[in-house]
Amino acid sequence: MSSVPQYAFKAEDLVKDGRTTATNIQDVKRWMDSHPHIPQMSEEQIALFLIACNNEVEATQTTIGLYFKHKASSTELFTNRDIEDDDMQFTNKVTSYAFVPKRTKENYAIIVVSLKDSYYYNFNLELQTKMAFICIDRILYLDPPDGLVVVLDFKEVGIMHLTRMKLGILRKMFSFLQEALPTQLKQIHILNASYTFEKLLAICKPFMKKELYEMIPKLNMYPSLIFFRSYHTLPTCQWKIFFEKFIPASCMPSDFGGDLPPSEQLGDDFVNSCKTLKTFHKQDERQIQLYIENTKKK
Repeated sequence: MSSVPQYAFKAEDLVKDGRTTATNIQDVKRWMDSHPHIPQMSEEQIALFLIACNNEVEATQTTIGLYFKHKASSTELFTNRDIEDDDMQFTNKVTSYAFVPKRTKENYAIIVVSLKDSYYYNFNLELQTKMAFICIDRILYLDPPDGLVVVLDFKEVGIMHLTRMKLGILRKMFSFLQEALPTQLKQIHILNASYTFEKLLAICKPFMKKELYEMIPKLNMYPSLIFFRSYHTLPTCQWKIFFEKFIPASCMPSDFGGDLPPSEQLGDDFVNSCKTLKTFHKQDERQIQLYIENTKKK
C-alpha cells in the first residue's frame, strides 16, 4: 500500500490553468528534502496546499508541517474512516452533510450541514467531526476549490446538545481548521441561530483565534482573513437577501429556498460518493504513520 494519497486531478492541469506553478511545487519539494520527517507527498498534494496558501511558498511549508502535526495528534478524527462501518452509518442517520454539486462564481465549494435527528443523546461530536473532515477530503480529492463555504443549520439543535460537547475534540477540530486545513474556509453561515448557538459560541471561544472570534459580531462584513471571511445569522424570512448577498439560489438545496434537490437527497448522494475514498484514506493514514515514525527518529 502506497503512503502517498492519490487524487483524481493532476498537478500539471492546475499549472496549465494558472492556479499554481511548477516552480512553486519544486520549491516545496526542495524544502521537504531538508525536512526528512515530512513524508513523501505527490505533486497533486503539494499543489493543493499551495492553492490553499495563495501560492505563498513559506506559508505552504508552515501549513504542511502543521497538517502532519495535527493529524498525528488527532488519530481519533483521522483513522477508521470507513463510512460503511456501523458508527459512521449511524452518524449519517443523525446528521446531513449536503455537498452542493455546483460551485460559486469564485469557485468556492459549498456544504450544508443540518441535523436529521434532534435527540441530543444520538449526537456524537467525535464521529460528527470525523465525518465532516471526510466530506472535505472528498471535495478536495476531486478538484481543489478556491475556498470552502459552510452553512450550518441550527434548527434542530437544542440546549441539551451542549452536554455532548467534548472540549478535547473541540480543541483539535479548531486547531486543524484554523492552522492546517488544505483549503481556505471562506464563509460560515449560521441559519436559525438561537440562544443555544450563543451558548455554544461561548464554549468554543477558548479554542478560537482572536481574529476569528472578534469578527463574529460584524454581520454582513468581509474581513480579510484566510479562514473565516464572513459570518451571518439569518432569520428564515430573509432568504432573498441571503441569495443576493451570499449564496445564489442556484447553489442551495430546495429545503433552504434554493433551486437544487433537497439537502437530504444531496447528502445521501454525497455520502455514497465518499465510499470511493477507502484507498485514499488508507494511503493517508499510512502517510501520517510515516510522519510519526520519522518524527521519533529526529
